[in-house]
Order: sequence, then C-alpha cells, then structure tokens
Amino acid sequence: MLQHIASISVLGLMFVIATVLPVNMGALAFVGAFLVGTFLGAMPAKTILMGFPADLFLTLVGITYLFAVAQNNGTIDWLVRLAVRAVGGRIAAIPWIMFGIAALLTSVGAVSPAAVAIIAPIALGFAARYKINPLMMGLMVIHGAQGGGFSPISIYGGITNKIVEKAGLPLNEMATAFASLGVNLLVALGSSSHLADCA
Repeated sequence: MLQHIASISVLGLMFVIATVLPVNMGALAFVGAFLVGTFLGAMPAKTILMGFPADLFLTLVGITYLFAVAQNNGTIDWLVRLAVRAVGGRIAAIPWIMFGIAALLTSVGAVSPAAVAIIAPIALGFAARYKINPLMMGLMVIHGAQGGGFSPISIYGGITNKIVEKAGLPLNEMATAFASLGVNLLVALGSSSHLADCA
C-alpha cells in the first residue's frame, strides 16, 4: 500500500513541478520511475526500463517529426490555400474545408491541440473575411481535429490501440477511427445547422 501511495504522490509532484518550472514532463517521468522503482520497489534498472514502450515512443517521435517538418516547410499553409481555392466562391463550404484539413492533420500524426492551434487562426481569418460565424468556424476546426485523432497512425490512435491490444481486448483499429470521425461529423453537422439558424 505504501508503494501505491508513494507512486501517486510522485506522479502528483511531477505535475506540480512541470507546471511551475519549464521542465519536460517525460524527463520527470523517467526520474520518478527510477526513484520509485529503485528505492521503493527494489527493482534493477533493467526491469524498470522493460516497462518503457520503446516501439510506441519511436512511432510518436517519427510522427511528431514528420508533422513538424510539414508545418515548417509551408505544406500546411499550401494545403489550406489549395483547399479553399478548390471550393471557388462557395463560402458555405469553407467551414467544412477547415473540418477536413484539421481531421487530415490529426489522422496523419498531429496532436489535436497542435492542429487546432495551427488551423484555427487561419480559419478565423477566413471567418472574418467572409463574414462566417466565428463560433461555428472554431467548432468545425475542433471537431475536425478530434474526428481524425484516432486513426491507426495518429498519436492518440497509436496509444489507444496499443493499450487495448496489451489488455487482450477485441480491437478493430479502423472501426475506432471511423467511430470517432462519425461522432464528430454528426456533432459538427448539428452545430453548423444550429448556428446557421441563429445567424
């Protein structure tokens, strides 16, 4: 029981330190795991490291790096401009373009908050220019980002699928991905129609 309480206390302390100081949470987690494992669990370093999901870590690093390259080289801005040009003068399609781009970004590896942080300013700029409800535009971006978030090659999808697989539960990766996309699509449809009626 002491080990459980100590582990939870160390976890809470890690959150406090990471909130107050500019310290990486992952680095703190390594320190916390070794402190608890070594002093309370009497575990050797090799045993502690066996709990680290190296394959998942490499997947996450690769996906995050790919997204960072796409962001820095202007690919995302180009994609948004191309998509908006494709709809021509159909202003009503622009929120759905933002939904689709946000979903695409998270489905190929962007973390949802990062995708929203990148797409939302662009989307709100279009909302101001074309007099589109900014609340609706923001909701479309957020639901798009969440909708694509559980694809098999996304960060959330990768973590979820690994945990389900390790637990020995039945798993259909594509069903999970499409369920998330479908729910967020339905909510976006409801939100857009309601806000269009209120406008």
